[in-house]
Amino acid sequence: MLRDQRRDWRVLVAGVGSPNADFIAKVLGSNGFNAEWTDHIRRPDPHMIRRFDVIYGIYLHGCDRIFTLAKMLRKRTVLHFVGSDAYRLASESSVRRRLYWRGILRLADIVLYVSPHLEKMVNRRGFTLPLPIATAQFKYRELRMVPPERDVLYYCPSGAINEKIYRLDWIIEYARTHPEEKITIIGNSSHPATYKIRYPNVEVIPHVDQSQMPLLYRRHKRLIRMTTEDGLPRMIHEALLCGIEAVHNGREIRELPMELEPVAFAERFRKILEGANY
Repeated sequence: MLRDQRRDWRVLVAGVGSPNADFIAKVLGSNGFNAEWTDHIRRPDPHMIRRFDVIYGIYLHGCDRIFTLAKMLRKRTVLHFVGSDAYRLASESSVRRRLYWRGILRLADIVLYVSPHLEKMVNRRGFTLPLPIATAQFKYRELRMVPPERDVLYYCPSGAINEKIYRLDWIIEYARTHPEEKITIIGNSSHPATYKIRYPNVEVIPHVDQSQMPLLYRRHKRLIRMTTEDGLPRMIHEALLCGIEAVHNGREIRELPMELEPVAFAERFRKILEGANY
C-alpha cells in the first residue's frame, strides 16, 4: 500500500507562529506531493483532515489537538521536533503536563529531529532532518558586494519565556564587556524585540520581513545564537549561506546539511514516509 501511494502523498502541514509550516507545504507541493498548510490547530477541521494521508505537525507544542483528531480518523502523523520543544519539555514543572506532552509525542507515527542530539534527549527513535531553507534567496551574487556595517546579529524575541530561552542576559553582558562591537538584537513577527537596552553599542530591531533577512545578515560580521534550546537554529544555516560567520552556543558552525535544499528535503521526507513501518 505504501509503495502504491509514494508518488501522490496527500500531506497536511500544520503549524502556526512561524514561516516554517507554510514554507514546508510549498516545498513539498513543488516536489511531487499534494500538500497544503493549515494554521487551524486549536480547532482542527475533521473534514479537512479526512482529505489527507499524513498530518505533518511542525512543533510538538501545538500539535496536541490536531494529532488527537488525526489518530481518531486513523491518519498517519509526523512530528518535526525542534529545540524549543525540548526546552519546554525540560522546563515543564508540572508532572501532569510533562506526561501529557509525552503522550502527545507518542501519537506521532514518525518523529523528525532538527539535530541528532534531540533524539537522545527525547529517547524516542526518529530521523534527523533539518528544516528546509529557500537557499537561492541567501546565495545570490549581489549579496557578496554588501559590506558589513555592524559586528554581531543576535536573535532574541520579546516575552518572559523567550528572554530565558534565547538568553537576553547573555547578550546584554556581552555588550557590556565588548563596547567596541556594534550589536543588533532582532525578534520575529509574532514576538517582536521591544527591549530598551541602555548600552549605546546595541540596536534593537523589532523584526524584518523574511525577504530582507539576507541583506540583514550581510550587514553583520557574524551571527551569534546562545540558547537554552538544544536544536540547531535555522538562522545559523541562513547566515552561512550568506557568507558570514555563525556561532551557536559558543561553537562556530561551518557545515551545511544537504537537506537544507528544498528538493533534497522533499526527497528525504518521501523516503522516510515510504520506509516507515506502521
